[in-house]
Amino acid sequence: MTAVFLGLIAFSLVLAVLSKRGHAQQKAEDFFVASGQFRTILFFFLAVGETYSITTILGYPGGIYAKGTGTAIWFLGYILLAFVVGYFLNPLIWRAGRIHGAVTLPDLFRRHYESRALELAVTVASLIFLVPLGTSQFLGLETVLKQLDWAVSPWMLTSLAGVLAFIYIAISGIRASAYVAVLKDLLLIASVLLAGLAALAHWGVAHAGAAFAHHIATPTREDDVFAITTILLQSVGFCIVPQTCAYIFTARSAHTVRRAQITMPLYMVMFPFLTLVAYFALEHGLAVKAPNEVFLSVAHLLLPAPVVGLVMAGTVLSALVILTGICLAIGPLVSRNLVPGLTGDQQRRWSQVVMALYLLLSVIGAAKSSQLLTTINNLFYFGIVQSLPGVLGILFLRRMRPLAIIAGLVAGDAVAIWIFELKIPVAGINAGFIGLLVNFAIVFAALYLSPGRERTPIIARRPRAAPDFPQR
Repeated sequence: MTAVFLGLIAFSLVLAVLSKRGHAQQKAEDFFVASGQFRTILFFFLAVGETYSITTILGYPGGIYAKGTGTAIWFLGYILLAFVVGYFLNPLIWRAGRIHGAVTLPDLFRRHYESRALELAVTVASLIFLVPLGTSQFLGLETVLKQLDWAVSPWMLTSLAGVLAFIYIAISGIRASAYVAVLKDLLLIASVLLAGLAALAHWGVAHAGAAFAHHIATPTREDDVFAITTILLQSVGFCIVPQTCAYIFTARSAHTVRRAQITMPLYMVMFPFLTLVAYFALEHGLAVKAPNEVFLSVAHLLLPAPVVGLVMAGTVLSALVILTGICLAIGPLVSRNLVPGLTGDQQRRWSQVVMALYLLLSVIGAAKSSQLLTTINNLFYFGIVQSLPGVLGILFLRRMRPLAIIAGLVAGDAVAIWIFELKIPVAGINAGFIGLLVNFAIVFAALYLSPGRERTPIIARRPRAAPDFPQR
């Protein structure tokens, strides 16, 4: 098991080194977004790498094990709807990035609205809510790496994983992440199918079908309301998270983005098998220390040791690819948007410092947290989605005021966190959804009562033939 695991991790490093061929001297824009040159295949694997993380492979069956089928409803629903929303929205975000020469989401806000204050507001909000996402990846990594039974503390193992993520980034930035994402996706699909098929073979089709029928719960009205509002919130939020925008900016064309969106739903084949794994654990009374361990416990029980090594490598890489993406989003948020005026080389160097610090903070956060991965995923979307009214203004509207966007962003975040932290009863409505409604109300009230100066929306502009990244 260990030999297979280490061999696949070593191979991922080889792929990262190969990604640097022809790009030994990288400018900041090439390091962060590949200078907008990725074709469909690389962009597809990179974008899918963001969709299916360790939260999927561990958090989804763990959520069903701990909380029932309600988790499956909103988890599957938001991913499916996100593909549809992304088909229409992501090519427009790509066009905005090409027109404005953007590397980050705050770049779009600053250049379209010509507002430094708005750029800072979006930057700070993005940084605050990206921290929990890194923590969730390290929580998953800790769960996986403990299964190796090495005489090393969990904190040390997750720290080593953080070092490995940083090595990927240091080799060639977003290109290394894309190359490793190809291996990660192949291993992830294989891992889920092998574990699910092993459970089905051990169980038998008849018993598995009976278990599905037995565990399908009748949702309450509050369950339905939560599922619907969460699906709506996270499906649109998924398209505007900082790392997703960075991935979109790597694409060569809007057609590249659209083609990738069409094929992404094929990966949904994983979820019946992940559900099968969760039900197998429930039906067989599998004892686990934490719900997030369900998938790996079933794999250990039913699969031979070398195959378990493959499963663990795929699971670890699913977290590392996400971590590299988050780091490559956070680095320029600080070195380009929070601290402007740095040269391209300075942006890259200081971004690497920021990335190392972020990985360290995420390791510490994982050591202090024991929440379900799906809960952390929800908290992340509460804040990230509040940039949506401003993004829609960039794409479609002519007269939005930067100050109104800032006020809506701050109010939406404050309301969502207030409801979530104080556990205020809201009839099952997702706290982030309520915050977003408040946000929209403020922004569009200002649009009606005091419209700003006219700006041409992205929908009415043609993109450049090649990206032009202006210096900060």
